[in-house]
Amino acid sequence: MPRPWFPKFRGRFKSFSVSISTNREQGTDSRLLVYSQGSRAVVLRYLWIKYLWDELSKDEMKLFLSMSEVINSDIIYGALRATLKIGKDLLRQRLQNCPFLPQDLPYTIRQYHGYKRIDVEIHEFTRSLPKVPKYSGYVRSSSRVGSKSSRGASFLDPLDINEDDYADNKFDWYIYLTVDDRFLLSQ
Repeated sequence: MPRPWFPKFRGRFKSFSVSISTNREQGTDSRLLVYSQGSRAVVLRYLWIKYLWDELSKDEMKLFLSMSEVINSDIIYGALRATLKIGKDLLRQRLQNCPFLPQDLPYTIRQYHGYKRIDVEIHEFTRSLPKVPKYSGYVRSSSRVGSKSSRGASFLDPLDINEDDYADNKFDWYIYLTVDDRFLLSQ
């Protein structure tokens, strides 16, 4: 399928692409090409709020789940998981009652009506990856292989411990959104 170069809507637009899958054996890369009136962050917020208040199309859902920002955002990822357990109505209710939700994340119906004006076009295309030269395993001499000494790990090396890896105080949005209010009142 040829790659579309211009969107169907009029006016200025921005574009970006998101990789869906890469097949190294066949040498293909499937991507989604997105044309929109806003940046990538605006498209993410548009898909998020449309997910909350409406239904996403098949291509929109594929784009939403393929964007790396969704997996990296604790709030959105926790809300996606919580939707399976409590449903969208209760999820929207709990998000609106949340006192410490970030201001840049839209969640109200009024904000959704504002984001409806954004035009987003999604096209799927496949591109060929360049051929990778095959490795024969031939080595001209043993000096090209690298170090011959077997130097193991030294106990004198300083340990690099990242304290963030062991911090247990990370807020879990999934638990916050799915815990029953009656349970909280009984505590």
